[in-house]
Amino acid sequence: MSLSFRIARIAATCFLFALVLAPHALFAREFRPDALDKQLNAISDHRLLAMPIQRLLDPQRSAAAHRLLRWRLPLWILATAAEFIALFYLWNSGNAARLRDLLRRKIRGDAVAEFAMGASLVLVLRLAGLIPNYAQYRLDRDLGRSEVLGAQWLWIWLLGTITAMLVGGALLAVVFRLLARTKRWYVPTAAILAIAAFVGGMLYPVVVVPVLWPHEERSVQLATENRALATAFDVVPVPVRVVQADYAGLSERVVAAGIFTTREILASLSIERAYSFRERAFLLARVDAMLAARMPVRRTAIDLLLVLLGVSLAVVLSERLGVRRDDDPLARVALLAALLVLAYAAIAPVDLAMRRSAAIASDAAAVAMTHDPAAAVRALVRQGDHRVEGLCPGAAALLLVDPHPPLGERIALIEGRPDPCR
Repeated sequence: MSLSFRIARIAATCFLFALVLAPHALFAREFRPDALDKQLNAISDHRLLAMPIQRLLDPQRSAAAHRLLRWRLPLWILATAAEFIALFYLWNSGNAARLRDLLRRKIRGDAVAEFAMGASLVLVLRLAGLIPNYAQYRLDRDLGRSEVLGAQWLWIWLLGTITAMLVGGALLAVVFRLLARTKRWYVPTAAILAIAAFVGGMLYPVVVVPVLWPHEERSVQLATENRALATAFDVVPVPVRVVQADYAGLSERVVAAGIFTTREILASLSIERAYSFRERAFLLARVDAMLAARMPVRRTAIDLLLVLLGVSLAVVLSERLGVRRDDDPLARVALLAALLVLAYAAIAPVDLAMRRSAAIASDAAAVAMTHDPAAAVRALVRQGDHRVEGLCPGAAALLLVDPHPPLGERIALIEGRPDPCR
């Protein structure tokens, strides 16, 4: 039995034990307004806007936010390092070449073997980051940031892994077919990625949302409230879907999903339970402002450009490294994937900075439309409390892991005060 196999078996055993020994993760927690929700409701608008920003937050949740930040960055670094080391070791040890030979012996057709190679590399990548990502989920669960059950999280991970394997395998097979026909393989590859992003965006509300949130339902109330706001932003009103689990991907509480005919707004259950009509108007106006600015389409285009930039960086770096005797283009895909992980880590700060800039712009547009800064501050404080967000996160967290602007900065901009985070 090889050392790598023993390590993999120990890691899998530890993960299963962690899942079994966490019985409280198998019970969903229904959302209920907490102490801060009641405190915010009791404060008048004038007093709210005059209070020091630091006093708006729950001290215990602020302390929890600091603990969260202390762990989020190390876990992100650990996951990135584990993915890079696993893929680099696969290539450097010669196991990628052995896997290539095995696939070519067992599978007829180069395209199918290339598909299987791509799917295998994605599986290695997902397994390498499994434990750090599960630790992040447990941290979110313990702090109340996620209502997803442990078994449901595992199901989501398995579904994501299978989907990623299919996409990765198909993409690798197509790229190798293009390499055999043209040296400018990156042009049709970019077109394929753009089409895939478009199709994926259209299918997300129809296919993914019912799987991630099986208890979702359409909200007539929120759709009615959003109709006038959407018209004011010159945006076509779309359906609003309420989900009963505050999944980590819904940390903004109200987000847009889908493209064109499948476009809709996803809202967490807490929107109807804890947020007032005025606060919901601000959050819905933020989404309408993003739709009016075509932010979802722009985000897709920017993400595509960043992916192509990451691939270019990885290709350049891989060409600078030596070639093993058993190397060929298919075996070196493992090295390319490892370097792509590093390239993504290098360009992540740019992506996160643009997301924070878009959030600040949508805040300003929503306040200008609703003319209700007090409701905006209440909504942001309540949302920050629900997702355990500190007033001023550290620079390292903002640089690498946090797509949200500092809560203190957002409130200060709405109230016209000096930024407490500077």
